[in-house]
Amino acid sequence: MKCKARLCAIIVVALATFVLPKIGAIEASEDVVAVAASIHEVALELATAFKEARLGQAPQVVSGASGKLAAQIIAGAPFGLFLSASPEWTEKLQKDGFLYDIAPMAKAPAVVWWPKGEAISLETLRGEKIRIAIADPAAAPFGKAAGEYLASIGLYDTLMKEGRLIVMGSVEQAMLAATSGGADMAMVSLSLAIKANEGSYVKLPIAPLENSGGLVKSRATENITEFWRYIRSETAAPVWEKWGFEPVRDN
Repeated sequence: MKCKARLCAIIVVALATFVLPKIGAIEASEDVVAVAASIHEVALELATAFKEARLGQAPQVVSGASGKLAAQIIAGAPFGLFLSASPEWTEKLQKDGFLYDIAPMAKAPAVVWWPKGEAISLETLRGEKIRIAIADPAAAPFGKAAGEYLASIGLYDTLMKEGRLIVMGSVEQAMLAATSGGADMAMVSLSLAIKANEGSYVKLPIAPLENSGGLVKSRATENITEFWRYIRSETAAPVWEKWGFEPVRDN
């Protein structure tokens, strides 16, 4: 158990160094979009497409758990746009006076992924020695959804008691725990399973998570406002779909 704990600690420190936003490195003049880890890859591609379409300058993208990014916005981080994996955090920031023009963008399925080529099923979660990585339920919507699902099938308490539930800072970190051997599988977003381009996954039988975003007061520029409009447009929908999202379309 000590070895497992030590391995997890090493993973957390390493990932915090390479994955979490480096706010100090952001230039004051840059437009910055803070995105949930599950939205990272699609946001990068949307930023490139926005620039290539000559609609404006590509914003810088930083990622992390939605709750941690929300806390950074409250603390004054220089983010102009916030894209969360759930409405919980955007609604909180709007209520507290930090966000405006909040709206849904897309829905995202949750999956169980492992690096093996053989097919995985929901029954695999019940393996006696299986270690499962999830994001922190207190800060990451996908971690919260994973924890609730495990509790609904009677596994959460057992996994915690036996030290087989590996809780990481974000879904990207949970995914890396599974790829590095710190866990056998990860409960993450479909977008991360697609990004892995290996292994296999199965969708969780729960409703897809509704992603929500909004502009940050006193930080949003004309360029970032146009980017926010663009990523909710029909033009951007194929990019969302490529990464496993279901774009929200106006009727």
